[in-house]
Amino acid sequence: MSSCSVPGQKRRVFKDAGRVCPVDYRLLPDAFAGEPECACDVLYVVGGLYGNPFALDAVDALAAAEQGDVRVVLNGDMHWFDKTAENFAALERRAARYTPLVGNVEAELRRQADVGVGCGCAYPDCTGDDAVSRSNRIHKKLSEAVDARPELKELLVGRPATATVGVAGRKVAVTHGDEQLIGGWACSRESLQDVLRQDELDRWMAANSVDVLATTHTCAPAALALARGLVVNNGAAGLPNFAGQRFGLVVRVATTPHADALFGAERDGLYVECVPLRYDHEAYLAWFDELWPATSPAAVSYRSRIVEGADDHVEDALLGGFRRGPSARDDAPPRCSRATKGDVELALARLVYFEDVMDDASCLRTAGEPSTIQVNVTARCNLACAHCHVESGPHRTEAMSRAAMEAVLAVAERPCIDTVDVTGGAPEMHPDLAWFIERAAGAARVMVRTNLVILRDPAYRPLLDRYAELGVEVVASLPNVHDAQAEQQRGGGTFDPSIEVLRELNVRGYGCDGQHVLDLVFNPQWPVLPPDQGELEAVYRRRLAELDASFDHLFAVANNPIGRYGAHLLDTGEFDGYLDLLIDSFNQQACAGMMCRRQLSVGWDGRVYDCDFNQALGLAARREGGGDRTIFDYAADPALPLARAIRFRNHCYACTAGSGSSCGGTIVQV
Repeated sequence: MSSCSVPGQKRRVFKDAGRVCPVDYRLLPDAFAGEPECACDVLYVVGGLYGNPFALDAVDALAAAEQGDVRVVLNGDMHWFDKTAENFAALERRAARYTPLVGNVEAELRRQADVGVGCGCAYPDCTGDDAVSRSNRIHKKLSEAVDARPELKELLVGRPATATVGVAGRKVAVTHGDEQLIGGWACSRESLQDVLRQDELDRWMAANSVDVLATTHTCAPAALALARGLVVNNGAAGLPNFAGQRFGLVVRVATTPHADALFGAERDGLYVECVPLRYDHEAYLAWFDELWPATSPAAVSYRSRIVEGADDHVEDALLGGFRRGPSARDDAPPRCSRATKGDVELALARLVYFEDVMDDASCLRTAGEPSTIQVNVTARCNLACAHCHVESGPHRTEAMSRAAMEAVLAVAERPCIDTVDVTGGAPEMHPDLAWFIERAAGAARVMVRTNLVILRDPAYRPLLDRYAELGVEVVASLPNVHDAQAEQQRGGGTFDPSIEVLRELNVRGYGCDGQHVLDLVFNPQWPVLPPDQGELEAVYRRRLAELDASFDHLFAVANNPIGRYGAHLLDTGEFDGYLDLLIDSFNQQACAGMMCRRQLSVGWDGRVYDCDFNQALGLAARREGGGDRTIFDYAADPALPLARAIRFRNHCYACTAGSGSSCGGTIVQV
C-alpha cells in the first residue's frame, strides 16, 4: 500500500508485522506455465480497489462500454478502507461477476490464526515505521469485522493468487505482487529500474511464454518494455496515483487503443494501457470521511492522497517503451524543467565537504605524474542524452583548436603518459579527429569514447576502418541491453544503430580477436548506484550474444549529479535522495583509485582539469601565481610537473560511492 518512491525513511521498530511475507505467499514455480486459462477480446486488470465502491462502479462502466468478450480480473487488495462487515459483503457480492484474485489484504483476512505479519504488505525498509504501523491497524479493523462473520471469511478461502489470460493469441500473466510472491516488491518501480532485475524478469517471461505481466501491490504505477514483453503495475485502482489527479488506474489489454488511456505501449498489434478509473470523487471522499475520522490511521496515511493525488508524475512511472496517452494532455501535464546549473551547484554546496570525509591526505593530490591525458575535443554531439554531465548536443559548437591539439600531442610525448583518452561530445564530429588520433597513436595507447550511433552516419563511417588500422581502443556507451530503456535515456531510434555498429566493429576484429579492444560503458538510467560490474557484464554478454554482438569488457559507471542530469534530479525532487545515497555509500577504499589522481583532463578550450566532471563545472587546475592552467603551459615547459593538488567539490561523492566509479568502471574490485 505504499511505495519507496520517496526515499530517506528510517526504520526504528524492528518487528515483523507489516514487514515480511509469510512462506505461504510464495507462488508455485509453474504458476504461469502452460496455455492461458481463458481468453477474451478485452482484458481489464484492476489491482488495488482498496474498498472503494465508487471505483467498482467505474469498473462496471468501463467494461460495459467495450465491444466483444470482456474479462475483468480484480488483482488483489480489493478490500482495505471498507472497514465494516457490511461494506465488505457488498463489495464481495458485486465482485462475484468478475475474476477476483487474492492480494496480501485478503490473504491475511482469510487466515484462521494470526501469524504475526500484520497487513502482509511486506514493506521494504524505505517505508517508515509510522506508515507500517498505521497499515497494520487499518487491516486490523477490517479483520475484526470479518472474523465476526465466518461466512464472509469463507468467501476468501481458495481464492487464487494468479491468472493467465489469452488476448489476441498473447499470454497475459496476472498476479498481485510479483512472479514469486503474493506480497512481493520485485515489480515495484524501484525494483524495475534495476537492470539486473530487468534481465531476470525478461528471462522469466521467455521461460513461461508470457507476453504481458500485470501486477499492482506497491501503490505506485510502473511500466516498461523488455525484449520478451511488457510489464505494467497499475499502482492503485481505488486511489489517485499522480499529483493533482482524482482517479485511479486500471490496466487494459486489447487489440485496439483506448481513447482515454493515460499511458501505454503497443507491441505487435497488442495495446497495453493504463486507463483512468474515473470514480465519483466527492462521493468517495464523503464515504471515506464517515468511516475514518481525521486522526484515524487511514486518514493520516491516505486522505491527502485521496484529495490531492500522490507526489508522483506520469513520467516517473514510464521506465521505457511506454508513452503518454490521449488523456495525459489534460490530466497529467509534464513536469516543468526549471533548475539551472547554478541551482545544481548551490544544492551541492549545502552538503558536507567531500575533502572532510577522506581519511588519507595523500588522496588530495595526484599519485605522482599522471599516466593518462584525457582530451575533450568537442562539446558537439549528435545526441542529447538525459544523463550527460557536459550537456553535449547538436546545438553545441565548441571544438578544440588545432593549436591545442598540437599542445596535447607535445605533452603526450612525456615518458609518464601512456594513454591518450579522447572524448566529447561525440569526438567523431571534430573535423581533425582522424589526424589527431593518427599522431597520438605514435606516442601512446589511444582510446576513443563513442556513442556508436554517430558511426552510422556516412560522414563518419570511415573512422571505423581508421580506428581498426591504428589499433585504437573503442570505449562505447551502451546504457542498457533492452532497447526501450536505452532509448529512454538516449533518444528514440538509437538502440538498433548502436547494435549495428557493434557488429561492424566485430567484423573488424573488435571484441573478438584479442587485439582490437572494444569496451562498453553502462550508467544507470535512474538515481541509483550501478549494480555489481561482474554480474552486469555477464548480463550484457549473454544479451548481446543473442543480438550477434560481442565485446571485451564492461565498465559500470555512476551518474554524476551535475549538468543536465543534476538539473533533472532537482526538477524531479530526487536530488537530495540521490546525494544521500552517494554519501551514505561513501567508500574510503575508492579514494586512492579516483581517476583524477592518475590523469590530466584537457577541455576543448585548452584549459586543464582534474577530470571531465570538473571540466563540466569549470573547475580548472590553477597556476601557482593565479589563473587557470592550460595545456599550452605544459607544452611550453616540459619540466613543469603534471603532478598537482586536486580541486574537489561535493560532486566527487559519485566517484567514491559503493565500489567506486571511474572512466574505467568500478574502482574497488570485490
